[in-house]
Amino acid sequence: MNREGLISAITDTIPWVKMRGICAEIFEDGHVKLMVPAMNHLNHLGIVYAGTHFMLMEVAGAAMFLTLYGVEKFTPINKGMSIRFLKPAMTDISCELSMSSEEAQKKLKPVEERGKGNGFLT
Repeated sequence: MNREGLISAITDTIPWVKMRGICAEIFEDGHVKLMVPAMNHLNHLGIVYAGTHFMLMEVAGAAMFLTLYGVEKFTPINKGMSIRFLKPAMTDISCELSMSSEEAQKKLKPVEERGKGNGFLT
């Protein structure tokens, strides 16, 4: 799948994600930055909902996986996430992830040997 197809798979094909306005600012091999506008994601105190943070992290992780490994051979499954809030977000939020091709290949080795693996983004 080409770059535009991968971006569309992330931002356009999942209705809930598309409705939330997430967009890819960077989408390169081993480097992604996704942004979600704060508009329509603010609670009664004007703070971005925790659920929006989680959604952005999960989608960014999937996007990162796609840039490194594609969709032909493996499918990522989120087994868990944790978040620690440092300060309230009242404006647009983004999530930027990067991984070298060497690190990506190292993480892939046990998956290829066993057919499954853990700890893609730790």
